[in-house]
Amino acid sequence: CFLKAAECRNISKAAGQMYISQPSLSQMIRKAEGRIGMTIFDRSTSPIGLTEAGRAYIRAAEQVLQIESDLRRYLDDAEQCITGVLTLGGAMLFTSYVLPPMLSAFSERYPGVELRLHEAPTARLKEQLQEGSLDFAVDNSAFEPAVYEARTFKREQVILAVPRTLAVNERAGRYRLTARDLCSGEAPHAPLALFRDTPFLMLKEGNDTRERAERLCAQAGFSPKIRLQLDQQLAAYTLAGYGLGAAFISDTLALSAPPDERLYFYRIDNPDVERSISLFYKRTRVLSAPMRAFLSLLPSDGETDSCPVVQR
Repeated sequence: CFLKAAECRNISKAAGQMYISQPSLSQMIRKAEGRIGMTIFDRSTSPIGLTEAGRAYIRAAEQVLQIESDLRRYLDDAEQCITGVLTLGGAMLFTSYVLPPMLSAFSERYPGVELRLHEAPTARLKEQLQEGSLDFAVDNSAFEPAVYEARTFKREQVILAVPRTLAVNERAGRYRLTARDLCSGEAPHAPLALFRDTPFLMLKEGNDTRERAERLCAQAGFSPKIRLQLDQQLAAYTLAGYGLGAAFISDTLALSAPPDERLYFYRIDNPDVERSISLFYKRTRVLSAPMRAFLSLLPSDGETDSCPVVQR
């Protein structure tokens, strides 16, 4: 502000250009003059000028700003020069659709860091975090909080993907949605009991989606008729598109994967469909520079694009 006042030689004009009030700038100048015990601006002339002490003060202010600029440039350069290896893991859904935009942004900012990506089920991810062969794991299940630190960055819901060829879609017509409809806050929620006679493609036991699906069906008063058991949500989604059965998947998958016009989607009327996607790392792990840098770029819960299908 003082540099601008010295440049404009007018307090009111300088205040306007700095988007502060003239009285505020005048008060700042008086306080500074009180601290050094000398006047900075010669107000006896029009336009105002600098006193001898004022010229020394302005030279010092310019040096301070230059030091600040040099420091910022140094820190930016140091940030760009971070090197090392960053290893992340997740199920195929996360390595295919959730992590890529985050890794792209990270790689652009930190080109010196080598990125490694592992696909594995949840149990194996935990083992790799414990072994130290994995820096971070992305998952939508709960990891032991005493062992793993979690950074939640996205909320999602378990939904039902149903082949359009199945007759149940006629009975559930008022609830059926396309992937684009999932983005609407007004999307209706279907009673799961409508699908009691539908064949299901379920994930194998020990998976969070499988456990939620079983609870949802039990609360709806039926046991699912399982046609196939699979390891990955992505496989269930693909096979559902070929008409083999309905699949419990996340809306993250439905909104991120290429749209499949062979499916209808149903939101389920049950609070147990809500869950988080988090980045996990071992609590006792000493964070490397690449790990700290990645955490600094991680979006906060709710900041990620909740409806990427709209962009296509």
